[in-house]
Amino acid sequence: MCKYNSIDTIKAKVFFKILETKNYQLLKPRPREKGLEKIFIGIYDEFFIRSDNDEAKQYLELTKQIAFLEAKIAYLKQALHFYYYNKTTKEMRLEFIEALSTGYDIVIDINASFRDEVHRVLTVEVGIIENDLSMYKSSYEQMTKKSQQKAISYESRIVGIENVLKRSVDDDITLAKYVEYERSAKQTVSEYNKNKKVA
Repeated sequence: MCKYNSIDTIKAKVFFKILETKNYQLLKPRPREKGLEKIFIGIYDEFFIRSDNDEAKQYLELTKQIAFLEAKIAYLKQALHFYYYNKTTKEMRLEFIEALSTGYDIVIDINASFRDEVHRVLTVEVGIIENDLSMYKSSYEQMTKKSQQKAISYESRIVGIENVLKRSVDDDITLAKYVEYERSAKQTVSEYNKNKKVA
C-alpha cells in the first residue's frame, strides 16, 4: 500500500505536485506496486468531495455518468452476445426482453426476428448510449483542461490563504487540513463581502 493513499495521509504539497507532474511515484508506493493512477484519482475525488464546491459536484456527476454509461454498454453487449449465440428458450428471451424494457427502456419487438432486433439494439440503441457517453466525456475533458489551465502553484495557494486568514500556514500540512484552511478562507471572504454590502 502507498504511504499516501487518502486525503488524510497525503501532504498537500505532494498532492499538488502530482497534479502538476503526473508523477505517481510521489505517492511513495511499495516496490512494483501497480494502479498508482487509480489511487491518485481516488484521492482527487475525495479532495473534490471535501472541497464542497459547484465545480466539484459537476466533476463527480460527470464521472458517475461516464462510469454508468460505460457499464451499461458493456452489459448490453455481453447480454446480447449471450442470448444471441447460446441456446436459450423462448421464455428466457422474453424475460430478457422484459428486463431490457424495464431496466434500460429498450424495446425489442417480440414478433420480429430476434437476430434483426439484436443487430438493431447493437447499432441504434447502443449507438445512442455511446453518443451520450461521448458528450459526457467531452464535457469532462473540457472541465479538466479548464481546471489545468487555471491551476495555481501550491505556494501561491498557501500565500492566498495566509493573506485572507492573516496567519501563517504550516508548509507540511495534509491535504485534509489544506481543504479546511481553504474552506475557512472562503468563508472569511464571503463574510467580508456580506459586511461590505451592508455598510
